[in-house]
Amino acid sequence: MKPVLRHFPLPVILLIGMAISKNIWAQVPSCASSSEILLDIQRLNVLGNVLYFGAHPDDENPTFIAYMSNEKHYNTAYFSLTRGDGGQNALGTEIKENLGILRTQELLQARRIDGGKQFFSRAIDFGFSKSAEEVFTIWDKEKILSDAVWVIRKFQPDVIVTRFPPDERAGHGHHIASAILAEEAFDAAADPARFPEQLQYVKPWKTTRLVWNAGMWWNQRRDEVDEKDARECIKVDVGVFNPVLGKSYGEIAADSRTIHKSQGFGTAGFRGSLIEYFKHVKGKKAHEDLFDGVNTKWSRIGNTSQIQNLVNDAIRDFRYNDPSASIPTLLKLRSQIEQLPEAYWRGEKLQDINKLIQEILGLYVSVKSNDFAFSPGDRARLHIEVTHRSSVPVSLTKIVLPFAKKDSVVNLALNKNQKTEFTTTVTIPATTSYSQPYWLEEEGTLGVFKIRDQQLTGLAENKPVAESWFSFNVGGEEIRFSVPAVFQKTDPLLGEIYQPLAITPPVYVATDEKVYLFDGSNSKKVKVTVKSGIDQLTGEVRLKLPKGWKASPASQPVDLLVKGAEQYFHFELFPPDYADEAEIHGEVVVGGKTYNQSLNVISYPHIPTQISFPQARSKVVKVDIHKNGQLIGYLKGAGDMVPSSLQQIGYDVSLLDDTNITTENLQHFDAVIVGVRAYNMVERLKVLNPILLQYVENGGNLIVQYNSDQGLLMNNFGPYPFTVSNKRVTVENSEVRFLNKNSKALNYPNKITEKDFEGWVQERSLYQPENWSDQYETLISCNDPGCEKLDGGILIAKYGKGNYVYTTMSWFRQLPAGVPGAYRVFSNLISLDR
Repeated sequence: MKPVLRHFPLPVILLIGMAISKNIWAQVPSCASSSEILLDIQRLNVLGNVLYFGAHPDDENPTFIAYMSNEKHYNTAYFSLTRGDGGQNALGTEIKENLGILRTQELLQARRIDGGKQFFSRAIDFGFSKSAEEVFTIWDKEKILSDAVWVIRKFQPDVIVTRFPPDERAGHGHHIASAILAEEAFDAAADPARFPEQLQYVKPWKTTRLVWNAGMWWNQRRDEVDEKDARECIKVDVGVFNPVLGKSYGEIAADSRTIHKSQGFGTAGFRGSLIEYFKHVKGKKAHEDLFDGVNTKWSRIGNTSQIQNLVNDAIRDFRYNDPSASIPTLLKLRSQIEQLPEAYWRGEKLQDINKLIQEILGLYVSVKSNDFAFSPGDRARLHIEVTHRSSVPVSLTKIVLPFAKKDSVVNLALNKNQKTEFTTTVTIPATTSYSQPYWLEEEGTLGVFKIRDQQLTGLAENKPVAESWFSFNVGGEEIRFSVPAVFQKTDPLLGEIYQPLAITPPVYVATDEKVYLFDGSNSKKVKVTVKSGIDQLTGEVRLKLPKGWKASPASQPVDLLVKGAEQYFHFELFPPDYADEAEIHGEVVVGGKTYNQSLNVISYPHIPTQISFPQARSKVVKVDIHKNGQLIGYLKGAGDMVPSSLQQIGYDVSLLDDTNITTENLQHFDAVIVGVRAYNMVERLKVLNPILLQYVENGGNLIVQYNSDQGLLMNNFGPYPFTVSNKRVTVENSEVRFLNKNSKALNYPNKITEKDFEGWVQERSLYQPENWSDQYETLISCNDPGCEKLDGGILIAKYGKGNYVYTTMSWFRQLPAGVPGAYRVFSNLISLDR
């Protein structure tokens, strides 16, 4: 019997918000095992929330989160103030906003492994900072505090745990600031006079206590915690083995931690007892347990003895080989919960029990589209599959399709293990917003994203762009839940691949470089790519130019027949006669409307593919640069975009690897450059380093960029000794002093002045060396305000006939950002003795 679809007006719906799947990576539909179902039933018996509070995506304690969520069954969430936008990338070339998108998804996938939830504030990670005072000159403290208060009022934690102490022991200004904000938010969330504009959505919330996770992240030996602190702390053994999951929480945490691949945080599992220490900070002091004095049973919300008894019955009577035997009890339990007054725990437990019923029924529901990207006004074809895999009678009663104004009445009994399928088409309204990450929709400040909608604050990611709502009759009860539409394809190697649906502009435009440098009056070709998001697209492409810059031709016609087609256009760009820094924009005019967004895709196997639409803009710089030497050999490091930057000023750059780093091959290069953190990341350097030093000894010019003091593959990689430290100069506009004004590196072929160190972005220098040999010449000195002077930003040594340069200046940020002075200084290093 085929289902009959008929339409009637959509009723007012109380959105319970059930997710179709326990593992929502890329919104992939799946069902739970009996072990996972039992854990979810046990969670029904616990009404308690804990919020872990940190600064960056990798600051969380996944062992604690896994333990509290899976062993104690508390709702456990991690609140990261930032999305990690200012860090480095060990995985690819994403930086800034794109790195923030990548690390957001890594953190979400980590939570799906350890069982936690995830929140963020509007704070932007602007790089390493040495004090909270500096942080709050860049972050708008009141806005970030309001975000913390909002998350507390929304999530209603009974216990807040900070990762860091509010002082210099935290080691990073962002860390210190996170602890300060947590303490202030603890009080402010309970005060109706603070951020009263939030109270139209939430109520003030008084958290029972705030503690500090004193077994600090850099101290792997928790038994070495100060004895006095240990006596004052609550001790929790989080190293428990969970036989239902078949892993210890240390092993689960390792899987979670290893998902931080952009940070190179692959971690081995931990087995055995692991004590965490929690020191009282605010609120009611605990003596034996973090939840001392907190009622986490059903009685916390009134006379609920019947609910408590039903939950106990469901746990006691659960059958691993027949989970569906629990359905009658769960339906009674659901009916009792529905009768409770509207409140936080009523909504949470209804969501949980609906998910449980779906899991127990083995109810597979998917909505798959014929593409992953659609533009407003497009028609999307949706394929719906419903498969019921238990002996409990179930009927599909209604479907509400995405973007539909009416719902479809089905009234179809579902036979056990018989697949039911529908195919339908929906029209995406012309007013539908693009799928831009909500925190990037508008231009923010240096330290804070701009978010207009209070309800979006704290969310880890955008809500799905297209959801269908399904109603089922189970034992006379209506169960409703939503299913996001996804695009699914089958890869011959990877099998099923799912991708979130996206609403996109009808056309994308992109310039081929982020920065164009002009070191003379000569023009440069600018390649512009136009990609169609719809069929039959016609229009014209042009460059929007600042005053003094000219392009030829002024515009060119665009004619793309099918969705996904691309056209390439070349414009000749002419700089002004004077030195200048400005921006150019790519634009496409279609039907009188101007589009200037590019298509940015972030795709890695460990996260769902991410799409965003940054403006199609490039920095253009007219600068006076002289250089000697032309051929560059480059061994890439982590997230390295320096090679393409050097090509911008005319260098011929060849990428090096195991096959071409030989004594014979290297002698052809005017300079060989080693990328950032290569001696942390490139294992083969332990074998190749002698060849590089031989190149120097034979007359070559070797430039080695910064390496981290943590995880060095070898300690002595220079021709003469030096030690890599963790010392940094984080203020990008800090004073630079010349230690040897007569040095060739400061005078040839470019005369370097203090002006060349103006306009730098995010940090001066990272992991400066110390205790270097007298064989090294030091070139510059700089320091953060009030900090010691650091003279190791550029070290130069003669070795044999050549030159060895070790430099920790942040070239990997400055060159891709088009900082003119950075190019002039780096060209001098390349030109040594040339």
